[in-house]
Amino acid sequence: MDSVVEERALFVLVPEAEAFVRSFRAECEGLIDDDIPAHITINVPFVPDLNSESDLEETLDDLFSGIAAFPFALTEIRRFPNVLYLAPEPEERFKELIAAVFDRFPESPPYEGQFDNVIPHLSLVYLEDSEELNAQSDTQAAATGGLLPITGKITNVWLLEKVAGEWRKRKSFQLGGDLSSDA
Repeated sequence: MDSVVEERALFVLVPEAEAFVRSFRAECEGLIDDDIPAHITINVPFVPDLNSESDLEETLDDLFSGIAAFPFALTEIRRFPNVLYLAPEPEERFKELIAAVFDRFPESPPYEGQFDNVIPHLSLVYLEDSEELNAQSDTQAAATGGLLPITGKITNVWLLEKVAGEWRKRKSFQLGGDLSSDA
């Protein structure tokens, strides 16, 4: 029996930030899916309108191979109304990935089109109570001194699928280009 895919997403996984994120979340009781590795969202929910799974993988391979890999840094903790997040630099490179996917799959706007301006971010904690989030923000900002920036290289985008309530890696799509020429 085939497993039913409940949801799909395109993420840039950030293993360089995994220890920081796990430590941060251990100190906060925020609602973040713990089964998803540290990541920056490119498109969720990703609902492509293609005829077959092989068409999807081929299209994503073609799309991402035409975008150059790049170095990044997670520079500081910032905040949305109910979310603390790490801000990635260069922000524009992440926005290019988001825009390229939306240009190719206009039927699948990121975050279902809820936001006019999608801000690339690596979510740390989500809390409904803004006073509790303020307290967590202050505590965590003090505790992270000297731990940022976190740096690395973005070389691929992952397709993840939620099956039986759990997120699973399906396939990685390699970005093109030579990192040495983009430093």
